[in-house]
Amino acid sequence: MKKFFVILVALLCCSATVFAQNKGDKYIGGNLGLTIQAASSNYGDSAAAAGLAITPEFGIFVANNAKLGVGLGYELTGGTHTVMLVPNFAYYVRLCDGLYYTPGLELGFAMAAAEGIAIPGFVCGLHLFSLEFRPSQHFGFSANLLSFDFAALSKSGLTASAANFSLGVNPNVAFKYYF
Repeated sequence: MKKFFVILVALLCCSATVFAQNKGDKYIGGNLGLTIQAASSNYGDSAAAAGLAITPEFGIFVANNAKLGVGLGYELTGGTHTVMLVPNFAYYVRLCDGLYYTPGLELGFAMAAAEGIAIPGFVCGLHLFSLEFRPSQHFGFSANLLSFDFAALSKSGLTASAANFSLGVNPNVAFKYYF
């Protein structure tokens, strides 16, 4: 049984013709991420929280190797629920057969709720070391290993902002189906 799976993976990797992302290509997929955050206040208090994020996403290549996408995300971290609408941009640089370096930028809107209080704001992210592996023409798997994320939320006297720089600490993996 193990030999069957090894042979299947080898065939998928070897038999796939490398298809560059061309203008007009579309994909649908989703991201799944784990977060670990540490925060401190001006009063010397500190706290750590772990969370889970999920983001279904749709994208289209507007030029060869340049992708525009939009994701609708949900994140739960330390009792805070956050919903985000995040347009994003990424550029695909081919490293070798089926492997791409995909740096990206995202900027969007967020709504966080904690203890019955809803706070609107914005989020932005710079993904410096994202890789995507495409074993076939229609499937892709990506991982974000180095990113800088910033969120600013504010509502009538309540203000919260968070900046995270993650180096493999907050892994983000995604699955994409290209059509």
